Amino acid sequence: MPKPNASIVLNSRDATGGRPQNGNLYNQLLFNAENQNIVQGQIQSVAVSEVNFPYDIPNVQYNVTDEFFLTDPDTAAGILVKLNPGFYTGTELENNLNLAIAAEAAIVGVPANDVPLVTFDQTENLFSINPPLAPTAPIAWYLNSPYSFPDPNYAGIPSPNKLGKDLPSMMGFLRSQGRPVTGSPGTSALYIVSVGYPGPSVIPPDVVEGDVLAGGSAPLTFTQYIDICSPQLCKFQFFRDGSTTNLARRSDVICRLYIANNVATQEEEGTRPFVISRQYKNARVMRWTADNAVGTIDINLYDDVGQPLTTTWAPRPYQITFNCYEDDKKEAGGGGGGGGGESIMEKFANYVARNEAAWASPSYPLSSRR
Repeated sequence: MPKPNASIVLNSRDATGGRPQNGNLYNQLLFNAENQNIVQGQIQSVAVSEVNFPYDIPNVQYNVTDEFFLTDPDTAAGILVKLNPGFYTGTELENNLNLAIAAEAAIVGVPANDVPLVTFDQTENLFSINPPLAPTAPIAWYLNSPYSFPDPNYAGIPSPNKLGKDLPSMMGFLRSQGRPVTGSPGTSALYIVSVGYPGPSVIPPDVVEGDVLAGGSAPLTFTQYIDICSPQLCKFQFFRDGSTTNLARRSDVICRLYIANNVATQEEEGTRPFVISRQYKNARVMRWTADNAVGTIDINLYDDVGQPLTTTWAPRPYQITFNCYEDDKKEAGGGGGGGGGESIMEKFANYVARNEAAWASPSYPLSSRR
């Protein structure tokens, strides 16, 4: 028989602390009921029941997944390829990247026939970056980006970061595909070399001429899952969470929210806004102690590389429902009667009456909720 329980219904817009005032409803949020605990009672454990999460996280975000840099090693001509933040499918990324490359090339004086092309295979879900189809002469380019192929030695390159993602990685390119640039210590670059190119010394000998295929399928989504964490709700646990990766923070995870819809969709999840609704059948159960009310809850959201979840859009509020399970004991602090102790119903009678009144009437005076 299921144990008796009470619900905690959390809405991110109700945060009383953290950073919601900055438009970030995802990190360092604190929740408490005004002048009272969120739940008062003999609580044995707390578990996540359901999550409703409007996914408003563009896959192209400002200063994270919106740019890379192309350099011609012969002329040192540089092209900064930058997209407007927003949601993009694979085909939309292909079209907009090629437009951005052509537009920037025109600005810096590079002939239109000499720039590389981005292609996307919808069947294989694979990107490639190809040498110019008809260059004025055999030509090479190398690509740098903030994470996958960083160049810390050149001011024109976007600053290196350790965020675990950038535009090329979202397209499926792997860090292992990078090669160093001669004379530039610590550099990683992706080379795009046309057939017949004579090759200066900066081109590594193992670079192959022709199309450069991404090393993996394109994720196309900013994050593949969201870890919802709460140190406050996990503080009575005797051991911590584990993970198969050392990239991400995995401590105090109360649930993982996968970026996927439960029904068929016309667009790939993560390339358009949509709402994720989950009910957890095998939920994480967090140990609690019967002598502690749930006074506050803290919530932090992390992406698939362990960074605090961010978005360049103003996110809609999300909701979480928790189940609080009662302790089995009949007497407060006792072992089931006979001790003359105060009964649980008597102990919390005043709190229950005040709480019921507060729920029943929004105009119930705050001074009476103490």
